[in-house]
Amino acid sequence: MENENNQIITLKLEKKQIKKIAAILTVLIVICCVIVTVGIIYAPKPSGYHEMYLLDAQNQAANYPQVVIINQNSTFNTQVVIVNNKSTPCNFQVQAKIVRDTFNFPIDAPTYKTYEFTLDSKQSWNNQIPISINEEGNYSVAFELYTKNEENYRFTDNFCVLHIEAITSP
Repeated sequence: MENENNQIITLKLEKKQIKKIAAILTVLIVICCVIVTVGIIYAPKPSGYHEMYLLDAQNQAANYPQVVIINQNSTFNTQVVIVNNKSTPCNFQVQAKIVRDTFNFPIDAPTYKTYEFTLDSKQSWNNQIPISINEEGNYSVAFELYTKNEENYRFTDNFCVLHIEAITSP
């Protein structure tokens, strides 16, 4: 009989401990939910971003030139598109560069062509850029995007690259 009473007392104590643990866990879950909700509501809004992409002659992201034949089709147009998804106007510069190797960006090489323009928020710039390659070899045609901060242009880490093989007639 005494053994049964001890078991009943132990079960009552365990039930009380389980209720306390459940209450503590419930309070912790509620606190975590409140913290996450406040973080989501008051998190800073992203400042926006810039888009840069290339299109082919049919306004598609496909069929880019890969091989050109010198003195036949070694001049081609590449359509470059820039979109300002920031909430404020931005001054942009696109630098086109033709190099043999591309390892690091921005590329430390002379600029082939430079374009400067300003875009309002949600506005885009769409321009055909003519490229000519007149020597045999493997080339990278790089388009790098810069934004103007006060007086200087700063590389945005946005770039597109076409890999071109220039050959003489096959």
